[in-house]
This record gives sequence, structure tokens and C-alpha cells, in this order.
Amino acid sequence: MPEIPPLPDGTILLVEVGSTAHGTGLPGGEDHDEMAVVIEAPGEVLGLGETGMGTVMWRTRPEGSRSGPGDTDRTVHSLRRFLRLAASGNPSVLMALWAPVLEAADQGLELRALGEAFIGRHVIPRYRGYMQSQAERLLGLRGGGHGRRGGGGREELVAAHGFDTKHAMHCARLGFQCRELLTTGGMTLPIAGEPGAWLLAVRKGEVPFGEWWDRTLQLDAELEELVGDEDLPAGPDRATIETWSVAAHLRHWAG
Repeated sequence: MPEIPPLPDGTILLVEVGSTAHGTGLPGGEDHDEMAVVIEAPGEVLGLGETGMGTVMWRTRPEGSRSGPGDTDRTVHSLRRFLRLAASGNPSVLMALWAPVLEAADQGLELRALGEAFIGRHVIPRYRGYMQSQAERLLGLRGGGHGRRGGGGREELVAAHGFDTKHAMHCARLGFQCRELLTTGGMTLPIAGEPGAWLLAVRKGEVPFGEWWDRTLQLDAELEELVGDEDLPAGPDRATIETWSVAAHLRHWAG
């Protein structure tokens, strides 16, 4: 079985992501997902290479096979790529700014303190797009579901509950988290209060398909309304993000 390599030099942040970080995992039933952010060496940024470090993925399970309990998946982003993805509103990357910290250097904590600078109405289409993709897979409209409530490849959940409850939970989770980002300027992890309890019930198969679908459509409608809320920033605070990024790189390189 493959092993996860040590964190690269220049790592400023390692956080836990995935269902456990969201508070929607089942005890003993989840893999361990991590995300790391690394400040590249000067040569990777200023040298002749076109891309620098970019993104690397490491898994304890062979590529192409499904992770299970005890497995670890780690995604490692260069700081430059992380900032671009977060500023674009990528839901999987944005959550790292509020996810449980496993390791953090001073610059990693500074990065997390910038969280609100990444929030704006521009994130709404990204979250809604992820929600739609998840729903279409679950409904069998894409990804080989063949018109049934499949999706996600978890046949054991389809057999037990009539639909992939983990897929359904993540679909609704995106709606709750986008709404929270826009209305509070941050994200609570694990997901707190009634939304967290309801999502966990969805994950356990305790919520009927119709109830899940109605609430997911309601969340999507709420996000659509927020698109026109001009009290919210239109996009990320690029000036603040770029100023910090340049300073962080220069400080790191200076030792």
C-alpha cells in the first residue's frame, strides 16, 4: 500500500478536510482527508519552469480505488495555486481557511486570518454548480447512474436507503456553507446547530428522499436570491490577498 510522503519544505498549513471535518462522518467509517499549503522555493516561482509546484495528491490507497476507513488522502497546493483557487470561489479549497488545523506556521495562521477577503457573490455560482453536479449524479442524470437514484458509487447506501445518502448530504452541505459564508463572513466547522444535526441525519439515512430534495431546492433558491444582494462584495478583495502573498513569499525566502 502506498505511503504518504513527508510534508514538503515550505509547508505553512496542514488542515483536516472531508466529512470528519464537516462533522458529518460516521465513527469508524471514514477515511482521513488533508490539505496542505506550501510556499514554493524561489526557483519554482522565478525560474524557467512554466508552472512551479502546482498541486500534488498523495493517497494511501492505489489511484483509481475508493478510499475507506483508515485511508489517508492528502492534497498539497502551492500557496500561489491555493490563493487562485480560493479567490475563484472553489468550495473544496475555501473550506481550508476554516478547517481544523493539524499543523500551522505563522504564515499559515495569517492566511486563515484573511478568510473574509475571499468571500463575495462570485462564490455563489461555484457552490450552486457543485450542488447541481452532486444532485445530477445522485439522480442518475450524469456519471453512469442510468436514470436511477444512484450516483457516487456507493451501492451499499442505495441498497439500504434508496439513494446515496453521503452524496445527498454533501449536496445540501454546500448550500448551508455558502449561505453561511455570505451572511456571516466565515464558516463554522464542524457544522453547528440544526443544519449540522440534519445533515448527519441525512448521512445516516434518517431523512426521506423527498424531505432532502425539498430542503436542497430551498437552499438553492436562497443562494439565487443572494446573487442580487449588492450589500455583499461582488468578488474577492484581490488587493489585500495579493499584497499579503507577495510579502509572505519574500519573508519566507529571506529565512
